[in-house]
Parts: sequence; structure tokens; C-alpha cells
Amino acid sequence: MGVKGLARWTMGYFMAAYGSFLLAQLLLVSGQTFPAAPLASPWTLAAVHLITIGWLTLLMLGALGQFLPVITATSPRGHGLYLAGLILILLGLLGMETGFLSLGSGALWLPLGGLAVFAGITLDLATLVPPLWHTRPLPFAAKFLVGALAGLFLTLGLGIALALGLVWPSLYTALGLGRLFTAGLLAHLTGGLGAWFTLTAVGVSYKLLAMFSLAPEERGTLGKAVLYLTTGGLALVLLGALVSLLAGLEAYHLVWLGWAVAALGGVLYLLDMYFLFRQRKRRVLELNSVFAIFALAMMATSGAALLLGRMFFPPLAAAALYLFLFGWLSGLGLSQLYKIVPFLTWVERYGKRLGKGPVPRVQDLVQEKRARPWFLGYFLAVFLAFCFLAAEIPLGYQVSQGAALLTSVLIGREIWRSRKEESVVAQERRFAHHG
Repeated sequence: MGVKGLARWTMGYFMAAYGSFLLAQLLLVSGQTFPAAPLASPWTLAAVHLITIGWLTLLMLGALGQFLPVITATSPRGHGLYLAGLILILLGLLGMETGFLSLGSGALWLPLGGLAVFAGITLDLATLVPPLWHTRPLPFAAKFLVGALAGLFLTLGLGIALALGLVWPSLYTALGLGRLFTAGLLAHLTGGLGAWFTLTAVGVSYKLLAMFSLAPEERGTLGKAVLYLTTGGLALVLLGALVSLLAGLEAYHLVWLGWAVAALGGVLYLLDMYFLFRQRKRRVLELNSVFAIFALAMMATSGAALLLGRMFFPPLAAAALYLFLFGWLSGLGLSQLYKIVPFLTWVERYGKRLGKGPVPRVQDLVQEKRARPWFLGYFLAVFLAFCFLAAEIPLGYQVSQGAALLTSVLIGREIWRSRKEESVVAQERRFAHHG
């Protein structure tokens, strides 16, 4: 893979994201959030937005800042806007957290924080959208990002509306938008969890897993079916929710049809991932690819659990959303960070020396044997937390979530070691000695 330069603040995004990830898990372990408190409680909302904005959104924006230029074969640009976007998002997130924890007294912080997050992400997209616009026809993986970015903007807009609805509920009643916290919330969740997070994860995984396992990137008819079904299905869900919100019409059939179509796309995506790994040329998978498979298994499990929970056992549906966030999205993010950070470190330090003498491999900057138990521990802890949530055993959930937090810290330490100067120098000396 050729790299035409590095996005200057990518590591800053990753560090801020990881800090938010750990802080959110600390809140979950504290017992102040769901299931000890309602899903709509201030502490639960604070933890959820630390995960969705602080961890997953910053992680994805950081990754896209570097890899969208790779996907579109362009150079990173707009470094100043990228930094300003990060600062605004962090300030906005702080305002939102303050607003959630002071609902009823200082709730104005909530919409103000949401506006700052919106402004920050808009600055980021000013650097990310031009490569998409100027690279046509789009590569396969990049096509998912178009739907993902549209879902992101819709999620942000509805999030601000929901925040204002908490501050001035009478305003939305007067405007005839009394369904803001039903249909509007559905559209907010679908745009965020479905379009922004899932379509981004699917598109990036098609690129990275094919690249790191040496598998074909073009996925043929099956890949196109995944693209059209997932984006089309989510669009139907959003259309149905928005019709209900803005026109006051019932559109449940449209919503359920959309979920069915998107779910079929998800099943075909998992099938295509199976074929991708079967077609790979790299026979021995690196750690990031091995645990990406674990994350895909969590995606399949969460989807099945959500369906069963909606039909038979509601606590299973809430647990499925937890597994979706921590097993599928966070698990995939952690596994790919373990490869992305060493790769970017390698490019920074050795990219200009290629062809001028011996250089270490990217894999020389990590020790997979040492990191493997922490990844295994993380996925096991998350799965146990999911089981305890479904069984409505709060203490078991807290203990499991504590184990997930501990293993997250240890995984972060392994990722950081690949960045440390003394670690890189030691690897270089060892390579030179054996070379």
C-alpha cells in the first residue's frame, strides 16, 4: 500500500478516543449507569455519548483522516482544520457531558455542546469529503462512506433537536413535533449506530482486512449486494422514522421492511467476510485479523440477540446493543488500532529510508504473543457482560465490565509500546544486528 503522507493529527484523535473509551467503561463499572439506573438516566446518557462520540466517532474520524486518502489514492490535506475539529469536538463533548449530568438546571450546556460537536465534525468533513468528491468512480470500500457520512450529519442534527427538546419541550409540542422522542429518537439511533458506525466499519473493514490478509479488495456481485442492501435498508428505516416525525403518519411497515433489508445485507456481509478470508494469500493471519474475526462473531451474535430480544425477551435486546457497541464496533476498532498505530509509526520513522538500507518490518514493532491474552480477555469479558445483562445479574455485569476495562488498559499499553522511542530503537538495533 502506498502512503502519500500522514494526517498530522491522527494520533491525537486516537489518544482522545482511547481516553474516552476508558472513562466510559469506568462509568459503567461504577454502578451509576444502566442496569442499576434507567437507560435514560443522566449517567447512562453520559456514558453512552462518551462511547459514541468520544470513542467511536473520534476513532473513526482519526482513521478516516489517514485511510480515506489511501482508499482514494490522494494525499491528506487540511491539517489545521483537522486539529480545530478535534478541539471543537472535545469541547463540545465536555459541554454535552455537563448538560447530561445537570439536566433540569444546566441543561443548556447540552445543545451548546452538541452544536460545538457538529461544528467540529463539519471541519473534519471539510478535509474528508473533497477526496471522495474528486475520486470518481469511487472505489468499492469508499462507497459505504458516502452513506455513513450522510447518516452522521442526520444523527448530529437530530441529536441537537433532541437536546433542545430536553431544554424546551413546549417548543416542539407547539411545532407539532411531539414524536421527537419516539420517531426522532429512532432516526437518531439508526443514523448513528446503523449508518455512521456500521457503514463506516463495513467499508473500512473491506479495505483493511483485504489489505492486511492479502485478499482481493473488489468483492464482485456479493459485495455490491451488501452495499445496496445495507444502505438501502437503513435509508428505508430513516425514511419511515422521518415520515412519522415530520408528517405524523404511521410508517411501521416501512421501518420493519428497512430493518429486514438491512439485516439481509448484514448476513451477506458476514458471508462475504468468510469468503474474503478464504481467498487470502497470507496463510498465517496477524493478530489484528484474528481478532477482527472475533468482532465479526460478536456482530452476528448481537444481531441474533436483538431479533430474539425484540420478539421474546426485552432484556436480551438491551444486552444486544451493549454487545454491538463493545463486541463488534469496539472490538473491531481495538484490533485494527493494534495494526494501524505500528504501521503509521513505521511510516513516520522508516518510510523515507526504503531502498536505502535495511529497515524493520511493521511486525517488528509489536509483540503479538504478549498482546494476545489481553485481546482474548477483552472479548471474553465483554461476552460475559452481555450474558449477565441478558440474565439481569447486575453484579456479574459489573465484574465482567471491570475485566473489560482492565484488558482495555493492557491492550492500550501494548499499542503505546509500538510508539515508544526506546521500543522502536531497540527493534531497529536488533534488526541491524541480525541483518
